[in-house]
Amino acid sequence: MKKILVFSLLIMLGSCGKSTEEKQRIIEIDSLKTEIRELQRAMDTLSDQLMKKNYVTKDFSSYFDSIPEPEKFLIEKLKEKSELIPKKAVLGGTMHFIEVSFINDNLILAEYEDGHIMGRAIYQYKMDKNGKLKFELLSELKD
Repeated sequence: MKKILVFSLLIMLGSCGKSTEEKQRIIEIDSLKTEIRELQRAMDTLSDQLMKKNYVTKDFSSYFDSIPEPEKFLIEKLKEKSELIPKKAVLGGTMHFIEVSFINDNLILAEYEDGHIMGRAIYQYKMDKNGKLKFELLSELKD
């Protein structure tokens, strides 16, 4: 009987150690946790950049060379063209642009409102050889 008890005890002690398969799973879990932390850090960095709108690289055409602040110039010119807003004002409001962001060097995302309704749209801008700036509504964004 003592032999059976000692043998059973040895078997139980031997089975308490982690198997090779369990060790591999633990290593894999640790590796995945590290990857998740790295991806979270990358996502946080991208979110910060998007919030600060630092993700845009603008390479204005040579037509903008004579304009000291092309970004400001474009925003002001678009804000003067409320007729480009695809929604009509309601309840006596007047549609106007409230926020303008650059998507790239020839596209703008513009938010607009009239105090009652609001929306967003994507516009393409071009300056012709004569220095005339043109905006074209490409898409109204649906929420």
